[in-house]
Amino acid sequence: MTVKVQLLRVFTDKAGKFGDYASVVIDEERHISDLQRQEITRKLNTAETIFINDLASTNISVMHTQGEIDFAGVGVLGASWLLTNIRKKQISNIQGRSGGIKTWQENGVTWIRTDISIMPKWNYKKVESVEAVERFSLKETATMDHMMIWTWIDDSKGLIRARTFAEDWDIPEAEANGSGAMLLANMLQRAIEIKHGKGSVIFAKPAKDNYADVGGRVIKDSVISLVLD
Repeated sequence: MTVKVQLLRVFTDKAGKFGDYASVVIDEERHISDLQRQEITRKLNTAETIFINDLASTNISVMHTQGEIDFAGVGVLGASWLLTNIRKKQISNIQGRSGGIKTWQENGVTWIRTDISIMPKWNYKKVESVEAVERFSLKETATMDHMMIWTWIDDSKGLIRARTFAEDWDIPEAEANGSGAMLLANMLQRAIEIKHGKGSVIFAKPAKDNYADVGGRVIKDSVISLVLD
């Protein structure tokens, strides 16, 4: 079986640089089994792969190397952007395993909103300076459990510097972290802009009723064909 995979970069900066890879596969009527979906995700070496089960209803599945999960900020945001471009009109809702995820676009930024209870449970470590964030090495963070390390760049403007390490989830270092940004915004109860990884840009803010928003710029990187055994 040969599978066509759309590779997107999500949370780029204004110049279209940086961003984390989202891999998206259109698999209407679910011809690809769950085991094959896991195999695809492992072969792609992206944190998760989004499978679009139905274009009309915008139904998706989020597959991690360790199995299907409810939500992944990078992948779902990328899928929203791709669905809007395929359908040539703005979509307002994505159907995931745990229900609807609101989505919209504003000034070149794609946004999603969902219940924070369905998100991975990230841990947080605040350090004293941007330099302290930069100093962490993969060797130092290999034993950390899904940790976002962060500090303020400018508290008054809501600007944050952060990096995320999750070796225990098969992600030594994430270039971007959408769900982690949403949980941090909810924890701080304010809108934030995060410079993440090597230079990715993530916007996040709390919403009502235990929901949060995350936004970012998305670009299409490439389309590849993956051959399954």
